[in-house]
Amino acid sequence: GLPGDPDDADERQSRRAALLSLVGGTGNDPAVQRRATELSTLYIADPSSLPGTLVSTVLRVAAAGGDAELYDRYVAQLEGLAAEPEEFYRFFAALPSFSDPVLVQRTLAFAMSPAVRSQDTATLIAGLLGRSASRDAAWMFVQAEWPTLTQKLGTFQGIPGIIRALGSFCSTDAAAQVAEFFRNNAVASAERTLRQALERIDNCAALVTRQSPALTSWLAATTR
Repeated sequence: GLPGDPDDADERQSRRAALLSLVGGTGNDPAVQRRATELSTLYIADPSSLPGTLVSTVLRVAAAGGDAELYDRYVAQLEGLAAEPEEFYRFFAALPSFSDPVLVQRTLAFAMSPAVRSQDTATLIAGLLGRSASRDAAWMFVQAEWPTLTQKLGTFQGIPGIIRALGSFCSTDAAAQVAEFFRNNAVASAERTLRQALERIDNCAALVTRQSPALTSWLAATTR
């Protein structure tokens, strides 16, 4: 159960965090997300309520099903944690996990604001690109804001991280769009990163093409 026994070894808590991420994050289980939200609320009020090995995962899983109220709580925490970087980045890194379209747009706007250091802007945008719920919106944002992004981040640091995150797409159409965009907006310092991202997209799309018929057949058989 969550959060487990306070005396549990770190290894046990790490396994608990991995299971929480799998069920509540990847599996998007609403009940697990609600429990994570309860634990996040307790943690904000009392940081001793969760073991350190669970905190980041709990915050991210809660965010995955979180609403504007929870988002505002996370942002409010950031404002008071400038002198505590480990704690600051626990909340900061959870912001891309919010999947509500309105909150995705808030995170994109926040990423470009003066409140976020340039080296952290790419972290937020890459995080949004890495999640299926926010990937399309983040990619549209990157294209629309490309001149501003390259000026703010530079082409040697933040931009390669964003390009790398584009490898999370999984369709031939997406690969074509990404390739076309960077033909018109070349980044010499990230050519290798772009090739790797396109390769990951192509590999994922090919896997889907190979496995889709078998998966469709299996689903049809199990629902009879």
